[in-house]
Amino acid sequence: MLTTITTTTVTTTATLSYITFLGTLAVIALILLLIAKELLGAIENEKAYMLGRYTSIAINPLLFTFIWIVTLKVIEVIMY
Repeated sequence: MLTTITTTTVTTTATLSYITFLGTLAVIALILLLIAKELLGAIENEKAYMLGRYTSIAINPLLFTFIWIVTLKVIEVIMY
């Protein structure tokens, strides 16, 4: 019984750490892509402008992920 509880606790802790790491990685990627989009949009080169527009393909799902993370954190603070 104790072994099962210990194994479950270790697995849950490792999973939560992994999820936190992925969330942090997604937020960092979002920040970098937003910076790149602004910088590429400011350049008066057609290729740079198009590359800046293509970054929206990656920004939109990451923005949704960021909003989801913030929503869950707010709910967590309100509930506890």
